[in-house]
Amino acid sequence: MWGDGGHWDMEDIRRWRTWRDGGYKEVEDTGRRWRISRDGGSRGQPGKGRGGPGAVEATPGVTAASPQVQKVMPNDSFYFSIVRDPATLAESAFAYYRAVAPAFRRAPSLASFVASPGRFYQPGLRGNHYARNLLWFDFGLPPVAPGDRRAVAEAVAEVERAFAMVLLAEHFDESLVLLREALCWPEEAVASFPHNGRPRGAVPRLSPGQLARLRAWNALDWALYGHLNRSFWRRAAAFGSARMAAEVARLRRRREALARRCFRGGGPLPGPAIADGRLRPFQPARGGAAILGYALKAGLEAGEREACARMATPELHSVPQFPRLSYGFCPPPI
Repeated sequence: MWGDGGHWDMEDIRRWRTWRDGGYKEVEDTGRRWRISRDGGSRGQPGKGRGGPGAVEATPGVTAASPQVQKVMPNDSFYFSIVRDPATLAESAFAYYRAVAPAFRRAPSLASFVASPGRFYQPGLRGNHYARNLLWFDFGLPPVAPGDRRAVAEAVAEVERAFAMVLLAEHFDESLVLLREALCWPEEAVASFPHNGRPRGAVPRLSPGQLARLRAWNALDWALYGHLNRSFWRRAAAFGSARMAAEVARLRRRREALARRCFRGGGPLPGPAIADGRLRPFQPARGGAAILGYALKAGLEAGEREACARMATPELHSVPQFPRLSYGFCPPPI
């Protein structure tokens, strides 16, 4: 969820992409991972590590600290990730992953699931990781009992050791400001657009009781989120509130100008209204609100059209482009 509910009536933000000088930067709260170089180019050189010197990795997994990752990443890599309030994340997952999570499919409605999630949830079933402690799963943390405070604290501490920064989905603009500061990026490096959102009116408003029940059901996520939330705001306080407000306002003005220049209607549209299949976002199989995407304005010049299209392309269509952008080649067809 973005700030106060959405600069463009967006409330369900899963992934953001920025683009500069031919390189993508992706941040996402559902388990995918992209690697970029600090100059924004995402062009690793053979023999210098797959991420190139001084790489940056946005990842939701503590796998960032694993030996397998360390073998291919430079020693000075900067790892960052993102978290979201487990209650709103759970509601979003119910809408987006209902077709693939048995616990969600069995529940006749969101209200029924929230009232008694244990009735519908069976651990170990394929897809049910979406239905409980999704953040914990995505970070690759070990299964522990929520009441085991010592084990929970050790797992949370491991996340903080592995990541130089953890962003907040609810305050993504503030997160981008802090990320830009930490990496010495120019302002244009974090000009970005939200993806996989829903219209404001399509997002159920959870009651205080429902929020509390979802946080209790996702107790491990709530412990992790609470700790990282406090760490984030300590960093923001050190940055300065007046400076933060000015930076956020400037970022939003830049985004609005880019949207007016790039997109038909100046913002997101329901997926079914986007004629270009390469820009149309995935639509969940179980119905519900249309996932929003972007349609390019007519008349854009070739270079500008390419830059706008890259920022508008959904992740399922953009993944095949990464080998070419990162390493200068296209993978063979499968």
